[in-house]
Amino acid sequence: MVLYLSSTQHTNLLDFTGFYEPDSEMPVKKMVGNFVLKQFVVYDMRSFAHFTDVVLDRPAFGDTDEEFAQAIEEFLTMYSARVTVICEGLTQADPLFQALLGSGVGNIVCDTEIGEIQQEIRECLSGQGMTRYAAKERPARAGGQEYYRFDCKNVAVAVIGSQSRIGTTTAAVGLSAWLARVGASVCYVEAHAGGHLAALARGYEMEAEEDGWQFEGVHYRRMEPKADVNFVVYDLGSDLAGKKELVERADIKLLVCGTKPYELGFTVRLQASLAGIHADLLCPFVTEGMKDDLAEALQNDYHKVMFSEYQPELTDSACNAKQYKNLIARYIAG
Repeated sequence: MVLYLSSTQHTNLLDFTGFYEPDSEMPVKKMVGNFVLKQFVVYDMRSFAHFTDVVLDRPAFGDTDEEFAQAIEEFLTMYSARVTVICEGLTQADPLFQALLGSGVGNIVCDTEIGEIQQEIRECLSGQGMTRYAAKERPARAGGQEYYRFDCKNVAVAVIGSQSRIGTTTAAVGLSAWLARVGASVCYVEAHAGGHLAALARGYEMEAEEDGWQFEGVHYRRMEPKADVNFVVYDLGSDLAGKKELVERADIKLLVCGTKPYELGFTVRLQASLAGIHADLLCPFVTEGMKDDLAEALQNDYHKVMFSEYQPELTDSACNAKQYKNLIARYIAG
């Protein structure tokens, strides 16, 4: 799937590809307007994380060339999508051209004649991409552990399920485990009556502390932590009775929502209860072919949609590291 961020003058530039046809194997999602790329990467791209290609029309972005190149660098550390940049008249001697190559972007459309532009676009969206330029090879995303610096204090993350047994605790524990592994101090708080925490402590043989347990760098509690941490992850379950204040003051609201036909009613009701409030939807067990349609159906100006991978082991956060990173990206200090 292709995400095309276009200026008004280039809104029809990809029409010749045929990708807009209903039976296309590589459908295009087009967004036309004026953008700031860094803001889009941090706040909006998480909703399109399942797209394989992102085409950026340079005139659509208000960033300076330096900011534009830096935002692409940040994008490529967070997402695996291939990037194509359209910038008519750009030459190889231009600093932006060299900055794009240095970021690992070799798909650069820079001709000024429509026939040549279309040929360059075909190359960029082909299986091997454009090979005429020597872009810097980026290190593989899989492998070594990444670590970050966090300067934030007691950032409250409210994890809310649309119904019981939808994966709320899996998401809350997984996020907590991932935060600890990338360098954050974190406390998981069981803020519902399910009573799973004691069983988890026994099952994982957690180390007992004065008012809870500690396991692999995460503090597990039933109440607010006494000491400051970077993040406090509240597992609220699916019953929000008496938790309105906690939900309202949470800096991040993560809604774990089902998408099967018999689950969608619960999802829609949870969204309605948080209408006008910014939140992220995390949807588990969604087949690849359904993701685009579900994202379009559930997403709105306040609710952004992500899709989680199967996470059979609660504390094994690797399979959803990308989603967790997208959720807290704005708090990474370095």
